Amino acid sequence: MKRVMGIFVIVLLACVFCAPASAAQKEWTFMVFLNADNNLDSFGVGDLKEMVTAGGSDENINVICLLDREHGPATLYYVTKDEAKVIGEPGEIDMGDYHEFVKFTVETVRAYPAKHYCSVIWNHGSGWKDAKGEIIKGISYDDQSGNHITTNQLTIAFKEIKDAIGKKIDVFCFDACLMQMVEVAYAMKDGVDYLIASEETEPGQGYPYKEILSGFKKGMNPEAFAKHIVKEYSASYNGGSAGTSSTTQSALKCSEIDNLRDAINGFCKAAIAGNYGAEFKTSLNSAQKFYYRTNIDLGHFVALTKNAIKDEGFQTAAGKLLTALDKTVLVNGLSGYNTKNATGLAVYFPASSYSFSPEYKNLAFAKDTMWEAMVKDYYKKTTTKKLVAEVARGDISGLMEYVATANENNREVSADLITRLNFRVFTEGGIDEATQTNVRNILADLKNK
Repeated sequence: MKRVMGIFVIVLLACVFCAPASAAQKEWTFMVFLNADNNLDSFGVGDLKEMVTAGGSDENINVICLLDREHGPATLYYVTKDEAKVIGEPGEIDMGDYHEFVKFTVETVRAYPAKHYCSVIWNHGSGWKDAKGEIIKGISYDDQSGNHITTNQLTIAFKEIKDAIGKKIDVFCFDACLMQMVEVAYAMKDGVDYLIASEETEPGQGYPYKEILSGFKKGMNPEAFAKHIVKEYSASYNGGSAGTSSTTQSALKCSEIDNLRDAINGFCKAAIAGNYGAEFKTSLNSAQKFYYRTNIDLGHFVALTKNAIKDEGFQTAAGKLLTALDKTVLVNGLSGYNTKNATGLAVYFPASSYSFSPEYKNLAFAKDTMWEAMVKDYYKKTTTKKLVAEVARGDISGLMEYVATANENNREVSADLITRLNFRVFTEGGIDEATQTNVRNILADLKNK
């Protein structure tokens, strides 16, 4: 499976590209940054062969692939119907360095001019996720360097590309796992017109390059090409060339993401204003989740809360968010049963407060929206209320369980819990002396977490 775990100066190296500077402009240039410098090596070689089988470049499209293999140097190919022709041998490069992606993209655009550009990053992906405190979120993991491209670096990379080539990338694809998240899309919205990726993990075969390229039609505009890629991907796993698997693949219209952000903020304000902890918990438990259980489908979750909460203001806010999502998701392709409730865009929402990464606040999406505040408000409304009520009944077992898992990730929730327990147990009174003593000792421990 495809799962795993400041000014940039463009230097044009004459030895990298063999195409003449006067290469005729075609309709499209399709470029693949194929980072197989990891345990996906064999799949990378297979996908390059698929590009050749599909017919490669023709009078309408250029197909360029930079392939970095495991334990080997990188090679640049111009793909035709007969072969993957070597046009450059840059040697061992760090495909986890976003500068290399920028360089490859800009040099490809300059050497193979076209009306439209489709760019693919091929590799392991992790969306936005942490594991055991180690930040592994991102894309393009290079095993030799140990490096990868972070979510925030994607913003920088696409700004540099846009500045260098004078336009956005028309269609960008993550041939990788778990990358279709609102946090990632928000980081890329100003440098890409259409963003294609998967909410779920991708099988090892990844994209069906044969079907994608052989099905390309003269005159396809970016929207049509984006729809074509999603359609062929889903068909390949729905009894097609890749067999049968539960998969997701969607295309986003990035020009709608700012409107989506505003709708998300409206939803968050309505959620924080009400006392909907129980309804949110039920909806969160039922929402479509993916390989990382902290990733939930945004549209499915919002629809569930809208169905559960009858407050007029909340209904309006949830409806506006669902409308904004519908405008943002150009096309959503599914196969199999396990992903049947996926609507095209995931978001980060850990079920437990101790799982919420403190690094989340560094994302542009977190800074520009109230999503983090809403999620933490949910933790307070569910965790604090429940534990205070239990202690008032003389039951401290839940409090002890909470303290056992408390860490730096949920200190804000812990601080709220300490304040409310101190008031309920030691100010309001009515709690027996033994429970008071136990609570005092437990809270002393919690303060050190």
